[in-house]
Amino acid sequence: MEEMHVEQTNKKRGAWQVVYALVVLIPSLFFWGFLLVLFIGFLSILYNEDMTCNIARIPIHGVLTSTDNGIGELLGMGVIVSADSVIKKITDAEDDENVVAILLDVDSPGGTPLAGDEIMSALLDIQKPVVAVVRDRGTSAAYWAISGADYIVASPVSAVGSIGVTMSYLEVASSTELTGSRWIDLSSGLYKDAGNPERILTEQEKEYFQSQVDSAHAYMIDRISTSRTRLQKEELTALADGRAYFGEEALRLKLIDVLGGFSEAITYLQETLTMNEEDVVLCEAQGSGLGDLLY
Repeated sequence: MEEMHVEQTNKKRGAWQVVYALVVLIPSLFFWGFLLVLFIGFLSILYNEDMTCNIARIPIHGVLTSTDNGIGELLGMGVIVSADSVIKKITDAEDDENVVAILLDVDSPGGTPLAGDEIMSALLDIQKPVVAVVRDRGTSAAYWAISGADYIVASPVSAVGSIGVTMSYLEVASSTELTGSRWIDLSSGLYKDAGNPERILTEQEKEYFQSQVDSAHAYMIDRISTSRTRLQKEELTALADGRAYFGEEALRLKLIDVLGGFSEAITYLQETLTMNEEDVVLCEAQGSGLGDLLY
């Protein structure tokens, strides 16, 4: 009987140890590990001994927005990226006497038209050579942005292009009716409530939105053709139907300049700047966000 009692006690103790490990110990390890990574990140910024950096790598990872008020940069870690943060890194690199060129590390499906246009404009304004390397994707507003680069590199399986504009949304008017609800429109103008998903879009409203989409699309083509001078505007218009192209096709269509990755990008910069391979020192442009500290 005593042996059974001891065995039950040991089982209870073992169960509590497992619970303690799951509830207290493991989360504590994650917490202190997280603080350690943060501390190392801050030290790398405050005590950067490598002062020979001459190629600034600027990541463009995630959905592009014009600004995110720091939230995306703090918590997004590649989910979203603001044009403001990218442009600051571009201008900082331009002002840094040690930096002779910029390398854009791109993996973005696109974003807002304004974000793409602002980044492209910032790239066109600087004097230092810029090369963009497309990883998985460099499409839509992201391609708009990097069209301001001097040279674009992409892998044979990178998605490039998707030049187009969309304002599509999910209409839930039928679901509203099924619940017994009814939308009451009390707007001050004919188009003030246009696009409300709670009601069916009228043909007149659809024509209005389509005209906006067409206008933005025409502006996008005009801007990209201005920066991507290898492409005639007529050529760009013909392929700007929203399709994304893999590397080989993108190269044939002159959306990119060469197939490859970082190695080809560095080779281009070496040749452009007449630098030896051992002279190239690549470093990541630092931002203020948590993602910049961790990666």
